[in-house]
Amino acid sequence: MAETWLIYALGGGWGHLTRALSLGRIASRQRKVKIITNSPYAYKIDHDDCFVYLIPENVNFSETCLQVRKILCNCHYDCLIVDTFPRGLGAELADILPKLDYIPRVLIHRDINSRYVSAKKLKSFVKENFNRVIVPGEGKDLPFCDLPMVDHTAPWLIRNHWELPDKATTRSHILRVSPSKKTILVCASGKASELTLFGELTLWLKRNFPDCAVRILAATCPKECPKELWVSHHPGIECIAAADVVIGGAGYNTVYECAAVRVPLVAIPLERLYDRQEKRAYKSYWVQNYQDATFDEQLLNIYAMVRRILDEAIPANSFPIPSYINGAMEAVRQIEQV
Repeated sequence: MAETWLIYALGGGWGHLTRALSLGRIASRQRKVKIITNSPYAYKIDHDDCFVYLIPENVNFSETCLQVRKILCNCHYDCLIVDTFPRGLGAELADILPKLDYIPRVLIHRDINSRYVSAKKLKSFVKENFNRVIVPGEGKDLPFCDLPMVDHTAPWLIRNHWELPDKATTRSHILRVSPSKKTILVCASGKASELTLFGELTLWLKRNFPDCAVRILAATCPKECPKELWVSHHPGIECIAAADVVIGGAGYNTVYECAAVRVPLVAIPLERLYDRQEKRAYKSYWVQNYQDATFDEQLLNIYAMVRRILDEAIPANSFPIPSYINGAMEAVRQIEQV
């Protein structure tokens, strides 16, 4: 009987689910993989041979915790992999993990707010309740990086470079733009409440860069945008790889996907309870002090960056997609050793 890995990937956006699928699609070649998620986007995408326990986003907090506990206590699994939150998003894992000492437990350590780590005494909890901690490309200055059971990989990506379609195909069939036209892609992959912001930004870019093709990549079309500017496609890295410049938040997937395919990202750090997007934004062109500036000041800053990138860039369509290392493949090997 094949072993089973269970991945805890709660979080309302794309990030946790995409990271879980990046690992799960590779791991599922040799075993069963199950994913617990409450992402509203799970309805819209292929699960890549992983079984998904989908907790509806509209259930209340206590019911979400109850459903997670029910799955963990009644489902068979040979390894538990927890993404980002050692005690669970609602602390629902705090009293369960000590009872699972007969099962290997792995924490995926993405960057999180150090105040949260200190307030909940998470370092000692991680040391006592996890066999291995894997850092998926986020550096060595994270809160748990000094623990003895830490391993590092390159960032996890949902596609290897040889799986991506060529740029001309993506532009003509998915983005619906001329292969030779410079293309600006707005990534609206965060909270649903931020869709209006990115919709307005898309229209503004369309007006101010009339010689470029402008598209917004989002699960839902913003009401501000005409349908011809909207692209709904998963995985988003295929669209990113075919763009000349990307504008989006500084979430995990957006930053590392752009870095992997070497497409410049103009990053707008967005406010998050646990994730420190402002810190990650240093890896890209950064719209600084975004929360404090007026909307007109923000637009001028974005315009200057995009103009500079487009003026200096050779059209993306002139080069093949570069090769890169997908850390999810190494992570599978590290978890197998546990």
